Amino acid sequence: YPSARTITRKIVFHAGPTNSGKTFHALERFINSKSGVYCGPLKLLASEVFNKCNERGTPCDLVTGEERKCAQANGEPSSHVSCTVEMASVNVPYEVAVIDEIQMMRDTSRGWAWTRALLGIVANEIHVCGEEGAIELVQSLMTTTGEDVEVRKYKRLTELEVEKSALGSLDAVQPGDCIVCFSKHDIYSVSRGIEAKGREVAVIYGGLPPGTKLAQAQMFNDPENSCKVLVATDAIGMGLNLSIRRIIFYSLIKPSVNEKGEKEMNTLSVSQTLQIAGRAGRYGTQFDKGCVTTFKPEDLATLKNLLSQTRAHF
Repeated sequence: YPSARTITRKIVFHAGPTNSGKTFHALERFINSKSGVYCGPLKLLASEVFNKCNERGTPCDLVTGEERKCAQANGEPSSHVSCTVEMASVNVPYEVAVIDEIQMMRDTSRGWAWTRALLGIVANEIHVCGEEGAIELVQSLMTTTGEDVEVRKYKRLTELEVEKSALGSLDAVQPGDCIVCFSKHDIYSVSRGIEAKGREVAVIYGGLPPGTKLAQAQMFNDPENSCKVLVATDAIGMGLNLSIRRIIFYSLIKPSVNEKGEKEMNTLSVSQTLQIAGRAGRYGTQFDKGCVTTFKPEDLATLKNLLSQTRAHF
């Protein structure tokens, strides 16, 4: 990345759990800069930043794998751009860059895009946001470029409490609950089971179009709407702002595909568990305190053990 190596960039790591305000601080710097790029993990997040930036009076374009939107009526490029991380330019100079969810660097299928953005973006300041567990990874990568990393740590803004007992039955579902499942089959059976008890359910999973996800989230968040229960995959771990009171893990086993293309069933990592559990309780909503539990009583001890390891391990 010759262009990036011609300058010494200031690298700031905003580290903290979900709901700690880390991304908010980085985005403030982005919106108030002369020029900037935001790199997000999801089209949904890139669209949210694009809208927020333009609403605040800073013209910003949107670039994702599927679409491009210009803020200027004449189609001229704006000073700011919000994009999915794969679409980030490593040639255009900016004052400020924000790279969100930096711990995704270790993702086997998409991690390269975060590494490329961090090494290659030409910006005076690079603000990366993510879990504390990724600090060492970023620092070791930056030793190769000779750039220092300033770390700013944020604490969760709302309290998170592990409940003393598992849910045990769908009869015990309460308003503000989100049941997290890791297969389409479980999503289907859980949502049908809750609906059979006469309750409305919002459903969010990775394969849904962004507009549908947003509509489901708005329905669940709306205090006036009768839909008070959410069934979702770990797609809620990133991006969407949701008014969740309690996260219930339907299972702690997540299917994944290994490098050989074989399906594996693995227990959630500490990092994945924290990312999802952290969605319970949101600063500034009616649920200032978040709760978390499991559906099956036999999973509760494992959940407590995962959440007690507050530092993610590599």
